This record gives sequence, structure tokens and C-alpha cells, in this order.
Amino acid sequence: MRVRAFGPKELLIIILGLLVIGATASLGFWQLGRAHEKKSLHLRMDQREHAAPLLVGRDNIQLGPDLWRRAMASGNFAKHLTIYLQNRQQNEHTGFWVMTPLKLTGSDEYVMVLRGWIPRNFQAMNLIAPYKTPQGLTQIAGLIAPPPSKWFSFFSDPPNAVIRQNVDLKTFAEFHHIRLLPFVLRQSGDANDGLSREWPAANTGISTNYGYAAQWFGMSATGLILLVYFVFWRLRKAKVGGGSMSPPATRTL
Repeated sequence: MRVRAFGPKELLIIILGLLVIGATASLGFWQLGRAHEKKSLHLRMDQREHAAPLLVGRDNIQLGPDLWRRAMASGNFAKHLTIYLQNRQQNEHTGFWVMTPLKLTGSDEYVMVLRGWIPRNFQAMNLIAPYKTPQGLTQIAGLIAPPPSKWFSFFSDPPNAVIRQNVDLKTFAEFHHIRLLPFVLRQSGDANDGLSREWPAANTGISTNYGYAAQWFGMSATGLILLVYFVFWRLRKAKVGGGSMSPPATRTL
């Protein structure tokens, strides 16, 4: 009797193997697509950073298309509305981000300026290191940035908190009864004010996507190798099994 190479069980294994190979390969191509999208985003960000600066309060700035675009703002700092976002890192040190609204010249609108970073005093947790705030009309150069990302916290910050974990621009504006633009101006340059502005480069995670793509393609290739081995093993087994059959014995009288 000839041995069948592929019965229902073997066909089911082959179908499942093909599904796994197809799924992992699709995930690999999806990760590659994400990496290419982020690469294009990096290019657009670089073009925006080197484009002519926008004028906050005059140009119609939109957070999406103008993100990381250079911008200039002129006005007066509302020093009494300064807040400090705690647990912010710079060069592996913990400190505060200093944020102060700037009242734009000739307008009742404000823009939140992310002015810089100062270290934290761990002997006196609420003690803010000295720094300078310009008085009178001030020009600020920086980049259009999104509002600070929110950190996990078990408790929400009181609306009047000066040292806080997070800030929601809309809630902040409503509490202080001011008109605040929906983006942040991340200040750049050395203003000799005691604040550090060694901002990290925007990381869109391209290398992570390439790493995941390599993993998925590796799983797909492994599955293909195993499936090919299984098919050839079944064919060889059927061939050997079929060839080992001895001819039927003949009776002699």
C-alpha cells in the first residue's frame, strides 16, 4: 500500500503555516511602511526648521502643518503665571521645565513659552533655583511645539498649582481667564538667564520600526524554512514508503 504524502492533518498544518508566514510578513511590511512615513516626517520637520520664521500673533499658525517650524514672538512675560513642570530630564538629571505665558504685543492673546530647564534641589524639593525673567517688551525665538506630554500621576494637579506634574493649556487658560494659543513656543538660544535649553532632537522611533520589521521578517523566514522542510520530509517519506513495498509472493505448484 502506498503511503500518502499529504493527508487532512498534513494539509491543515500547511494551511496554518502559510497563514502564519503571510501574517508575519504583512506585519513586517507594515512596520517598514511606518518607518518610511516617519522618515518623510523627519524630512518635513527639517524643512520646517530651516524655513523662514513665523510671527506668533500675526501668522495663522496651525499646530499640525507648522509643528517644529521656527517662530518669533514679541510681548511681555506674565511672570506671575509661571509654572514649573517637575520630573523633567536633561542629560540624565532631574529638574523642572519653566513655562511662562507671553502676552503678545498689541493683542489680548498669550502664547505659552517653554523657556528652559533648571535642576531640582533634592534637599528642598520646592526650592526653585534662581533664574532671570526679562522685564518689559521681549522678543522670543523658538520652535512651534505641541503641549508637553502628560506624565502618569495618581493625583491631578490643583488648577492653581505652581509646581506641578502636568498642564492642560485649555484648563490653565480658563482658570486664569486668559486667551492662550493651543501650542507652545519652545524657546531656543542662550538668553543668559540661568536656564538650560539643550532640547533633545525629536525622536519619531524610526529605528524601532526597522527593528520590529526585522523581527517579523525573521519569523516569516523561519516559518517558510520549516514549512518547506515539512513538505519535503512528507514527500520523501511517501516515496520511501511506497518504494519499500515488496511484490506479492507467487505460489508454485
